[in-house]
Amino acid sequence: MRRASAQSIRQSLEDIAKEIGIPGMQVAFARGEHVNLYNYGVKKYDTTAYVYNETRFQAASLTKVVAAYTFFRLMDKGLIELDKPLWDYYQYDRLKNTPNGDKITARMVLTHRSGLLNWQGNVPSDAWRATPLTLQFEPGTDYMYSGEGFYFLQETLEHITNKSFQTLVEEEVLRPMGMKNSNIVWNDSLENIAAYGHYELTKPRKLGKYRKSNAAYTLYTTAEDYMRFIQKALLEGFGLKKSTHKLMMQKAAEAKKGENGDPTDKYVPCALGLRMQFNEKGTAYWHTGSNPGFRCFFITYPQRGETLVAFMNTDQGFPAMKKLLQLFFGKDQTFWAYDWREGELD
Repeated sequence: MRRASAQSIRQSLEDIAKEIGIPGMQVAFARGEHVNLYNYGVKKYDTTAYVYNETRFQAASLTKVVAAYTFFRLMDKGLIELDKPLWDYYQYDRLKNTPNGDKITARMVLTHRSGLLNWQGNVPSDAWRATPLTLQFEPGTDYMYSGEGFYFLQETLEHITNKSFQTLVEEEVLRPMGMKNSNIVWNDSLENIAAYGHYELTKPRKLGKYRKSNAAYTLYTTAEDYMRFIQKALLEGFGLKKSTHKLMMQKAAEAKKGENGDPTDKYVPCALGLRMQFNEKGTAYWHTGSNPGFRCFFITYPQRGETLVAFMNTDQGFPAMKKLLQLFFGKDQTFWAYDWREGELD
């Protein structure tokens, strides 16, 4: 693929944003150790608050990959095991009357095989936290994407360490990796640098302020910082035993599209805490995210040394994913990370 100039890429990003209706976008692309940063548009429609390198976006479900890495850091310290039921560490009140709830392991959470719904109740309300959980199948026997599983894992890690999840992420991830423009929970210093989510181009939402951390979705970060996390945690195995890093990046389970599965499932299996893509260019790792008003994704090809991170501040942003993949990686491959997920939200 012929390498495009920075100017032509910026023009292409503007064209994509205008075509789809994206108020603001932040993109990082790495080839080897060299990282290019691109910003487009505004934090909030009809303002002159432009997106720049330090603008904070909601990483949505890309938070789950950070949570998975945090788990492995604690596993390496001997504090928790991958295949021991979480109930053995922490008797989660929402599962106390749930048959088979005591069988859920960290491996099942990280591969979305816990049997828990994505969310059960109006997250993150107090009523949601008090809602008993139900299982859709016996843990470990099927696939269903679940944020509830990650929150169960979060409370388990908090219990065994006697530390808040915020403290754990700061100690195990953000500070060691030098992610100075990232927070796992809202604080008021973000007021003037955070992007607003949008229903669509001309309809901004209220500024989203998650004051209680959630391992499934509350990371505020930049494309540059998240790129740093991918390069260090996923590509280098920074802070992990070699065997643990290898384990994290191996195929761990099958994914499943719809109730009965789909032939394309084989192209997007689960690793532990992230997704894989098998296509004409080899193996990639990826994840998508969708908080109210935000759409984001990353994909990295370890053997090719190429990584793309993109944040967009609108509910309508998901169709940009394939266009961005084609812009940076070319059109001569099948992007199962998009095609398989199209129309679904994380």
